[in-house]
Amino acid sequence: MSNMKFMACSFVFVALWAPDLAAEKTGTDDKVRKPLLGVVHTQAPRGVLIQKIMPDSAAERAGLKAGDVILSVNKVEILNTRQLFTEIQKYNAGTVVAIEYMRRTRIETLQVALGERLDATSLVSERAPVIALPLLNGKSTWSLPKGKVVILDFWATWCGPCESVRHALEDFRRKKENTAVEIAGITNEDMATVKAFYRNRNPPYAILIDAANDIGLKYRVAGYPTLVVIDQEGVVRFAGFASGGGLEEALATATRLAKNSREK
Repeated sequence: MSNMKFMACSFVFVALWAPDLAAEKTGTDDKVRKPLLGVVHTQAPRGVLIQKIMPDSAAERAGLKAGDVILSVNKVEILNTRQLFTEIQKYNAGTVVAIEYMRRTRIETLQVALGERLDATSLVSERAPVIALPLLNGKSTWSLPKGKVVILDFWATWCGPCESVRHALEDFRRKKENTAVEIAGITNEDMATVKAFYRNRNPPYAILIDAANDIGLKYRVAGYPTLVVIDQEGVVRFAGFASGGGLEEALATATRLAKNSREK
């Protein structure tokens, strides 16, 4: 497993997670606070349509709502989702920007203080967010088990690097000494897509459908594959991309936690 090579499949909800291009800003401190508007969105005939507002985000605090259409940022017209992404990341967290938007047929302007983007690693030592998601069979709901070590794998069927991680987790799960560790794979794709992916195959651990991406947002997932390890007390002990040694660290953390529990 140590020779496994893969890179993270990053994805962006434009202006939700602003990537490291922010480091190219001029006249800023060495430590750039990456901006977060906090919207999930899609292309509109004019501008960008907000589909979902991230809880406790800059967008929510400013009063933006699902259904609003973003038309401009600081008087720069927004023609598509990529441009919104580009415009937001020009600024540091805390910067106030003027966002022109349309709600129904009325055009308004809000002053929005951009939040700071936190990734999954910022969850370490925090209590794991609650999960209640449908299983792949669609017949029951999965929640974090109490008193057990849990590995969460945020993945997608289209993500090439996720394949190696999935095989590694399946091998890990099948070993007798690892049966005390729960594993759950979480994807925000629809049930039909995931069922087609697993046709004629039976995954050895739970596959959960996060179609609304609510759990992905709560766990601050900024790309795939992202792994999270939760201890018996429900506290996050590892979170991050599987690449760059992350997979090995996640499995070692889970193994250590389970072993310590058996020895108590």
